[in-house]
Amino acid sequence: MFYAVILIIAGILQGFMVSFNGQLGNYYSLFGICFFVHVIPVVILLIHMKLIKKEKIFLYNGVPKYIFTVGFMGVAMIASSSYCTLKIGATALSSLSTVGQMISSAMVDHYGWFGAKQRKFQLKEIPCYLLVLIGALLVVNG
Repeated sequence: MFYAVILIIAGILQGFMVSFNGQLGNYYSLFGICFFVHVIPVVILLIHMKLIKKEKIFLYNGVPKYIFTVGFMGVAMIASSSYCTLKIGATALSSLSTVGQMISSAMVDHYGWFGAKQRKFQLKEIPCYLLVLIGALLVVNG
């Protein structure tokens, strides 16, 4: 139950974040938006790690190279959310994004990619995915 509450709170914050990214698009370029979304938190994290936790900071500590593509994914997410939120709204963007997240997550689980516990996709799950897709389409189309 604790994890469910934490994830619901994270989802609520994500909804606000998408809207804020869209608003930043009115005032800044993609570079400016990325600065606020990525650079400021990194600086805060580094200060916390170095001054408060007194931890050493490693840029590359045997991490698989594909992990670093997360930065490109973050820029793509920011670009799409800052552009699409203003065009279709935060609810439609979040709904469609959720459908995409479910698809990619099902693939990661099915194949056990990236060290995830392998959980094979089952045909009985299809109605659940279809319900989410139908819900997203209803949100988008009114």
